[in-house]
Amino acid sequence: MTGVYKPSEDTLFLIDALKEIEERLGTAVEVGSGTGEVTKALSQLSEETHATDISFKAARITAEALKKTGVWNRCHVVCCDLLSAYRSAEIFDLIVSNPPYLEPENLGDSSIEGGWRFLIRLFEQAAERIRLGGRVLLVVSSQTRNLREVLRRARELGFSTIFARRTRLFFEELKILEATYRGRRSP
Repeated sequence: MTGVYKPSEDTLFLIDALKEIEERLGTAVEVGSGTGEVTKALSQLSEETHATDISFKAARITAEALKKTGVWNRCHVVCCDLLSAYRSAEIFDLIVSNPPYLEPENLGDSSIEGGWRFLIRLFEQAAERIRLGGRVLLVVSSQTRNLREVLRRARELGFSTIFARRTRLFFEELKILEATYRGRRSP
């Protein structure tokens, strides 16, 4: 699995948050699917599950993982940047991601570069593809820089935000940022 982020505490934290969702969802997507572990959990909640990753290798690994679970007939894996392969329309009830929430280290690998600008781009693309009342669940860290700016931009785009869960690790606190889409206000 070289070059693909292996599931760690943050991945399991997001999966645990998904287990708390009680309603059945229509269409859901994981952005940055990596090994597909979160996508597999998401497929238990939704009628139709999508996964995206900018890395072809990660998309292939996700597809293989889903084929082994018996849910492949209602799953779609797309190699693209965030949600860029999807048209602007009310498609998703839930968008989840364990994004690269720490600042880029100029490694030259777009599949692992992230930070607060990545989170803003994700919210911008989500706002164009989420249904009214739909939710975005993201893992963020106490180490994530400019989180206030991310929250401000999310509100501008029509999301209300809360930190739904928290857990403490060695050097950081992880949080599940839950954003509900309320729609854009008229100018």
